[in-house]
Amino acid sequence: MKNVAIFNDLSSFGKCSLTAAIPILSVLGVTPHPIPTAVLTGQSGYSVYYSKDMTDMMQQYIQAWKNNNVCFDAIYSGYLTSSKQADYVLEFIEEFKKDNTFILIDPVMGDNGRVYSIYSDELLSKMKCLVKKADLITPNITEACLLADEDYEDIIGCSDSDELINKVIDIGNKIKNIAHKDIDIIITGVRTVEENEQYIYNVAITDECNKKIGSHLFNKSFSGTGDVFASTMCGLILNDYSIIDSINIANDFLYYSIADTMKQKANGKDGIYFEERLLELMKVRKHYEGKSKKKNFR
Repeated sequence: MKNVAIFNDLSSFGKCSLTAAIPILSVLGVTPHPIPTAVLTGQSGYSVYYSKDMTDMMQQYIQAWKNNNVCFDAIYSGYLTSSKQADYVLEFIEEFKKDNTFILIDPVMGDNGRVYSIYSDELLSKMKCLVKKADLITPNITEACLLADEDYEDIIGCSDSDELINKVIDIGNKIKNIAHKDIDIIITGVRTVEENEQYIYNVAITDECNKKIGSHLFNKSFSGTGDVFASTMCGLILNDYSIIDSINIANDFLYYSIADTMKQKANGKDGIYFEERLLELMKVRKHYEGKSKKKNFR
C-alpha cells in the first residue's frame, strides 16, 4: 500500500481535516500517516471549542520518522496554524520528497472573501513557498485570490458566468507564473448563476486542459467539504487516475454525500454524511481502474 503524510488539524466534531482524510484515503487503499497541526474539541465553526496548537511536536515527527527511515508516496498539507508550521512542512518536504513523491497543498487561509484568524502576511508568504513545491494545489477562490494578489470582490462581482470562470482560470495561470512551476491547480467553490439556477464549480487549470466541473448548489454550507474533496483527489491520484477523472469522481462523491446529508436536515457544522458512500469509493479503486472509467454514485 502507498503511504501519505498528512499535515492537518484533528477536530473531534465536524467531520473535517484528519477525520475526513483518514477514512477516505484508507478506503482508496492508501495508508494515512497524520501529523496533527492542532487538536480541537470541534471545528472552529462551533460556538464553543477549545484548541491546542501542536507546533512544538512537529519537529519530533520529522526527527522520529527520519530515524525510522520511513518513506512516503505523497505529502499532503492542509490546515496550518502559523508560518512556523509552514516552515516545518517545507523542511519535511526537503527531507522526505523523492523523485516520484506527489505533493498536494491545500492552502487553508480563508473562505467567502474573509481570512481565518490564523492568517498573516507571513503565512501567505510561506504558502506561496509551499505552492512552488506542489504538484497539485486545491485553493478555494478566496485563497486563490490571496495567492495571486488579486481582489476577491473584483472577481466574484462578475454577473456573467463565463466571464467569472475565465477570470478564475486567469487567476490559476497567474499562480502558475508566480510559482515558476507548471503545477496543476483546482480552484474550488466557484459559484455561478445560470438561467436562474445556482451552480458550484471546481475549476481545473492543468496540463490536460482548463475545465469547469460542478453541479447544482445546495442552499446550505457544510463543514469539511474542501477536506473531503482534496483527500479524495489525493487518494485517486495515488491510484493512477488522471487529474480530470479524479475531479469527476471526487465531485460525484462529494455531491451525493451532501445530498444524503440534506435529506437528514443535519446541522451544517457537523459535516456531511460521507460514510455511506465510502463503499462506492472503494469500488472505484477495486473495479474501475484505468482512464475515463468512473463509478456512478447515483
